Amino acid sequence: MTEKIQGQCTIAKVQTMADGGKRVYLDFPEDSALLMAQLMECQRLGVYLDVTFEAHEAESDGQPTESRKIHI
Repeated sequence: MTEKIQGQCTIAKVQTMADGGKRVYLDFPEDSALLMAQLMECQRLGVYLDVTFEAHEAESDGQPTESRKIHI
């Protein structure tokens, strides 16, 4: 699986695991069915992902404005 998976989400929760690992819960908008299907397929196949988060500040109408990339 080499195609790019792209969409928008918010971070709902960050949790420290008992073994010191971290778990991040993400919330996706209702119209992200294709994105969710792609992520579920990655989970099913046991695919590891390289992740880049690009942060956006929301305007008063909820639309993103300026962004900055956070590489993990």
